[in-house]
Amino acid sequence: MANWQGYLQDDELDAVRTAAINAGLASDGMLAALTSGMSPLFAATLQGSGLPPAARLLVQLNQLNDVHNLRNGDVPLAQWLEAAIALAGDRPEVETFEDTLELVQLTPPEAIDGGVNTEDTGAANLDIRPEAMVAGSDQTVDISFLEGAIRNSRSVVKVLVQRHEDGEAIFLSGDEPWLINGTGWFIGPNLLVTNHHVINARRSFPVQEPDASDLDFRMQAESLTVLYDYLRRDQPSAQTVAGQGALVASDKALDFAILRLANPPEARPPLPLRKRIIKKKVEQALGTRVNVLQHPNGDPMRLGFRDNFVVVGNDAGLSYLTDTSFGSSGSPVCDDRWFVAALHSGSRNVSSQDLVIRGKKVRRENHGIPIPTLMKHLEANHPDLHAEILAGQS
Repeated sequence: MANWQGYLQDDELDAVRTAAINAGLASDGMLAALTSGMSPLFAATLQGSGLPPAARLLVQLNQLNDVHNLRNGDVPLAQWLEAAIALAGDRPEVETFEDTLELVQLTPPEAIDGGVNTEDTGAANLDIRPEAMVAGSDQTVDISFLEGAIRNSRSVVKVLVQRHEDGEAIFLSGDEPWLINGTGWFIGPNLLVTNHHVINARRSFPVQEPDASDLDFRMQAESLTVLYDYLRRDQPSAQTVAGQGALVASDKALDFAILRLANPPEARPPLPLRKRIIKKKVEQALGTRVNVLQHPNGDPMRLGFRDNFVVVGNDAGLSYLTDTSFGSSGSPVCDDRWFVAALHSGSRNVSSQDLVIRGKKVRRENHGIPIPTLMKHLEANHPDLHAEILAGQS
């Protein structure tokens, strides 16, 4: 380490500082966010307290540049740049942060320890460098991401709806009940939400059937079977039936139905809800991701979180490339902190004709109803239920 001169030259540091200011990161709150992922003991040593944010930014960047790594292996400058990339979002300055992060990660060994012994490397290894972000930006997630998925899975259930006609349950040959698979989740204490079309239990493809009558819709809601913790086929799953008077709110246009369960096997915590809509225009680059806990095809619970980009986000809907299938209807669409952003509803023709994933042109995208839009509808039409859900969030 005797020859260590820092990761960046003065002009490179200045480019990072300028990008941070232009991206709106030179404020007290943003400076705190930029260092929040570092070791608290190290973050407490950062200088510049009492200086204006822009000056403090300069002082701290110089200090971070001088530190090669902490005793636990952390590289504070790399952590700062990763945070800057996340906070900058779709702003053009993110390119500066990404390029600089790559420069930090590819700092050659001779710049660190005064040279390496090349006698034993072999010609085939001369081009090996320390690590790489293959996609150009960090695609890893904190391990707590998996903890969040497991935590939320406790409040996601498989639902089975038996079709009714003229007030009578319908059975197939062999006295098998005519069942519709779906997914649901707890939006409030003992309050289960799924899609309106799941409770409707009528086919929309290849031919659109008439909607269930009000009587049949209510009876289908009341006879709905809920399967808890259905994670493996060879493990038993607790089951309950929604019960009389279960249906408390529904709307066909927003494709939701909320049921109050009379006798769940145990209290399941409501999933945390986003208060703000994920905003994204179709012309913006893919970046924001959403994850779907679901029971596709009625299977044990699965998690969709690969190629899971948001395509469009606005008040009317959220579209995304996260994989789903029949039976996924009613699933929670969660952001990377496991707050529910939307209620999954189905798929539609893709909003952009220029999307290519894994070499294949994307022709359809999944679609959900933004949670803030659903909550606004409840506030206007079911204020008591809206208040109950908000109380459950606290």
